[in-house]
Amino acid sequence: MRKIVIIGGKLQGLEAVYLAFKAGIETTLIDKREGTPASILCDRFIRADVLERTPDLIAALKSADLVLPALENEEVLVTLDSLAKEHGFKLAFDLRAYLISASKILSDKLMADNNIPVPRYYPNCKAPYIAKPSSASGSEGVRYIETAAEMATFLQSVPEHEEWVTQEFLAGRSYSIEVIGKPGRYKTYEVTEIHMDEVYDCKMVTAPCDIPDKMKKNFAEIGIALATIVELSGIMDVEVIDDEGELKVLEIDARIPSQTPTAIYHATGVNFIEELVELFCDEDSKDSGQAPKAEFKKHVSFEHLLIKGGQIKTAGEHIISQAGPLKLIKGFCGADEAITDYIAGTAGWRATFINIADTRQQLDDKRHGLLRAINELQGEQLEYIDLSPTFKNEQ
Repeated sequence: MRKIVIIGGKLQGLEAVYLAFKAGIETTLIDKREGTPASILCDRFIRADVLERTPDLIAALKSADLVLPALENEEVLVTLDSLAKEHGFKLAFDLRAYLISASKILSDKLMADNNIPVPRYYPNCKAPYIAKPSSASGSEGVRYIETAAEMATFLQSVPEHEEWVTQEFLAGRSYSIEVIGKPGRYKTYEVTEIHMDEVYDCKMVTAPCDIPDKMKKNFAEIGIALATIVELSGIMDVEVIDDEGELKVLEIDARIPSQTPTAIYHATGVNFIEELVELFCDEDSKDSGQAPKAEFKKHVSFEHLLIKGGQIKTAGEHIISQAGPLKLIKGFCGADEAITDYIAGTAGWRATFINIADTRQQLDDKRHGLLRAINELQGEQLEYIDLSPTFKNEQ
């Protein structure tokens, strides 16, 4: 049996542990905190701080077929890269590519220099705008700014040491694609749709996407072009927005993503942990460079719900990162699977629900049934709240 060590037990670690379980791969999770979300889903949990470089930690890293960082702490990532070079264990991570993708200013410049379509920059665009901290992850710190006057005021308030990216706000649908490989052989996979909550955090991922084949092909070409530019060795996630038929890149992240891999796994049968093990551990295997052909195509929704204060509220993945240890329950509230902190009799809990169906209509019916089942479980009619970014200024 293959063995992998996963560093970090929050969102990305949860994704990695889940997919490794589905692949029959033994997992050791390392985190400096007890009670992280993935801490009871793994086969073995070790509380340790990578920065301390202890003999026991190094022994655990060397015992694995593959070490997979699943966090975005730059100091930890630099340390792991150094330890891998010093002790010779296989690390499924590309530090150089990650550092480029972790800076929105660096990655945006890279895209501009290589004619990759991106949203236009302030002040050379019309209001409204989006402002994003250069080094923040995902939706963290994203601000919607209504007018040019508000943008000018905001920029005056930004401390000199902070770097922000300011661009036009685009209201189109958002999509994601993953690229895995090494220079000369890259694969892209199923496109997923990203659904945002009111603070621009992803509340749901769905697959497959109802977009033209030509657009999917274009998206795959953009993904491979970006991987080639950063000379990626590993996995990278590319997020775009559909601006009236043109895909514009919002961000790239050269690390294991959260949410989309599970949706892709249930939609197509492709498991990114297996793909990474093959890439880093089976380097002599012959590879066509093409993504594995999907064995089946299902409709999948992967969504986060917060049950609290008489409400069922859709919410971004931040609610899962804030949870304690999570458990996997099949058939919970009629969903195919749920990853949740639910305890019987409690009024407040959260869950990621995974639903799988043969058609989009069947998937919608399952999701509606899920809401009814939650009401029955709680013994009352809860208010359903589902907000999107366009509602942000009404809060």
